[in-house]
This record gives sequence, C-alpha cells and structure tokens, in this order.
Amino acid sequence: MHSGELLSIGAFAALSRLSVKALRHYDEQGLLAPVRVDPVTSYRWYSPDQVRRAALIGTMRRMDVPLPVIRAVLDHATGPEEAVEAFTGWWAAQERRHDERRGIGRYLTRQLRQQGTVMDISTRSVPERTLAVIGRELYQPELEPFIMEAFSTLFRHAEARPGLRALDTTPAEPTYVIYHGPVTPDQSALVEACIVVSPDARPAEGVAIRLEPAHEEAYATLTRAEVEFPDILDAYDAVAEWVLAHGTMREDLPSREVYFTDVMKAAPGDPACDVAFPFVAR
Repeated sequence: MHSGELLSIGAFAALSRLSVKALRHYDEQGLLAPVRVDPVTSYRWYSPDQVRRAALIGTMRRMDVPLPVIRAVLDHATGPEEAVEAFTGWWAAQERRHDERRGIGRYLTRQLRQQGTVMDISTRSVPERTLAVIGRELYQPELEPFIMEAFSTLFRHAEARPGLRALDTTPAEPTYVIYHGPVTPDQSALVEACIVVSPDARPAEGVAIRLEPAHEEAYATLTRAEVEFPDILDAYDAVAEWVLAHGTMREDLPSREVYFTDVMKAAPGDPACDVAFPFVAR
C-alpha cells in the first residue's frame, strides 16, 4: 500500500472527529496505530478502514469508557455480539453507579439541610452468642460480592455440619455484617460476615469461630427496600445519634447489620434487617 492510498493524520482526524493529539495518544496506548509511519519524518498514515474504529473509540471516550473496556470491546471480543455484551456490561454497571450516586445526592441534601430521617429506635439485650465468621479488608466496590460469597460459604459450612444451626435466618439465629470502620471507594476496613452457630462449633478452613459477649443494642428496623445503599445511611445516623444521647458505644463491639430473615426472598416492604449499635447506657 502506497502513501497515496492512505490518509494523512490531519485528514484522518477530520474524518474520525478526533484531534491529532488524541490520535497520537491512542497510538501510544496501542488502541489505534497508524498503518504506516514514515521512517524519516515520523509522519503517520492511516487506512480508510480505520475510520470506523477511530470513531468508535472517540465516542466511547466521550462516555468515559476506560481504555481497558475499549480494548475488550474492540480487540478481545470474538464477534459483534460479544463486543456488544462487553459494552453493555460496562454500561449497566455505570447505570447502577449513577443510581447510587443519585441516592447519595439525596442523602447529602438532607444532611446539608439538617433534615435527618425520623426513625423509631429500640433497645434489646443480646445474649452471649457463638459466631462463625468470615472477614476481609475491602473497599466499597468489593462489599456486595464479598457479602454474597461469604454467606454462601457460611451456609454451606452449616449444611455440611448438621446441628450447627438451622439453615433458615430467624430472629433467634440471625446473620450479621459487622463493620470495623468506614468502607468507601477510597478507604478500606475489615468487614465480617457472621452467622450464629451452636456453642460447640469448631473453626474450619476460611471460617473462624468467635464468642461474642452478651450486650445491649440500640437498633432501627428496616424493610428490604430500606436496606439498599445509600438509604441505609439514614438508619446508621439515627441510631448513632440515639446512642450519643443515651449512652456510649462499646468499642469492642462495632456497629452491625442484623438480618433476621432471608433478604433475597423478602418483598420490598417486608422488615428484613436491624441496623444495630452495641452500647452501654448511662
């Protein structure tokens, strides 16, 4: 192919709606290499067949599609359907993230207006319990997959050991998610998934056993819909405010989400979870 059959970088930029600077950047990133580079002048030449690829790259970058995702769509997919699947998978995740950000925006607006959600706060005495625990240090994007995986492992552990606990989640044998610090996209903390088990339980590979002492808890009960992030933050704020007004937190027992039914089977309006803070009353 001679240079006369090719497009100069300027002509290619005009046809693809990309700047010369962007074309050079995509060349450096290995996304869009010219078909020929003059060995003397280093001038770049492109094939007309590359215009469509360039336009796709430019359009995806306008949507802030990361370069690894663009590579998956354009280079790693085995055909059009797999390319579409790679893109729509990324886009669905962005829509979920945008919904979450919209909810956080509503939460922040309430906080800035000092309009916290009014909630009924109750207290209870929790007996000494033996817990089977899986813990991991993680960031917020890792949170939901970890919780799902950890509870699946814990219940398989219980199923393989008859008598360890019932396989249903009930108020008498709840499941916990315990947070040992704030978990955000920028800050990690230890998170533990726990199930209540019989006192004679023994540890297994990946599953620790811990005795949690009897204590008092302040808690707010949420429906299945209210458990969704960021709506659940209102409950954490309300219970924390109540504890500050009536006692002190127990530093040895972090806040937790206590699930007393199968959340996956619960209807949106069904009570499903308590946001609980162990505390010492004044």
